[in-house]
Amino acid sequence: MNKITAEHLNFYYGTHLALSDISVEIPERQITALIGPSGCGKSTFLRCLNRMNDTIRGTRVEGHVRLDGQDLYAPETDVVELRRRVGMVFQRPNPFPQSVFDNVAFGPRVLGLDRQPGQSLGAIVEQSLRGAVLWDEVKDNLKQDALGLSLGQQQRLCIARTIATKPEVILMDEPCSALDPIATLEVEELMHALRESYTIVIVTHNMQQAARVSDWTGFFWLGKLVEFGATQDIFTAPRNKQTEDYITGRAG
Repeated sequence: MNKITAEHLNFYYGTHLALSDISVEIPERQITALIGPSGCGKSTFLRCLNRMNDTIRGTRVEGHVRLDGQDLYAPETDVVELRRRVGMVFQRPNPFPQSVFDNVAFGPRVLGLDRQPGQSLGAIVEQSLRGAVLWDEVKDNLKQDALGLSLGQQQRLCIARTIATKPEVILMDEPCSALDPIATLEVEELMHALRESYTIVIVTHNMQQAARVSDWTGFFWLGKLVEFGATQDIFTAPRNKQTEDYITGRAG
C-alpha cells in the first residue's frame, strides 16, 4: 500500500525549474532513500512532502502530491496538521536550548496531546524517548540541558521530538551527515525499528547507507527522477545506465 504519491510534480524557485515531472509512489511503513549528486533536487522533493518549501518566497508547485489520497496542495489543506502527520528530522541536530524533557514535550504541549484521555505529558515523553532508543541514557536526568548531549544523542532526541506528535511519516534530510560512524550506526538501527510504525523517507549522499537501510531507492539527476525501484535492484541491476554510472562512481 502506498502512503505518498507524487503525480507530474514540477517545482520552481522563481523561474528556475528545480523538479521536473516527478511521479513516484512511496510505500507505507517502509524506508525510501533518495540519492543523487548535490543540487539534483532530492531535498527539494523531500520538503515538498510536508510543504516546508512554502516558507521560501517565490516558489511554485505544479502537479499533485497526495498523502493517503488527499492532495497536500489543495486550498483546504491544514498545513499545521500536515506537518504533524509528516514530521521532519534535519541534517544537523537542532535541539531547543531547553531540557531534554521540554524538547520532547514541546510539540505535545502545543497540540494539546497531553489533554487527551489517558495521556500524560510524562508518559508521552517516556514513550517517545523509548521509541528513539534514548530513554535509558537520559531517564535519570531529564532536566539536563539538551545541548549537553553528544551529537548522536541530540539527533536521536530530535527524532524523539518528532515522534512525540504522533506522525505517520518521518522525513530525514541527511540525518547522519554530522555524526561519527558509531552514532550513524545507532541512527540507522533506529530507522529499522521505526519502520515498523512509520513511513520513512531519507535523503542521503552515502551510497552504503542507502543500500543498508532502505527498502526502496530513487535516483535524482538534474531535477528529474531517473529511476525508482527496490533498493536491491537499484544497486545490483539498475535499468538505467545513468543510475549505474552514479552508483559505481563513474558520474556525479
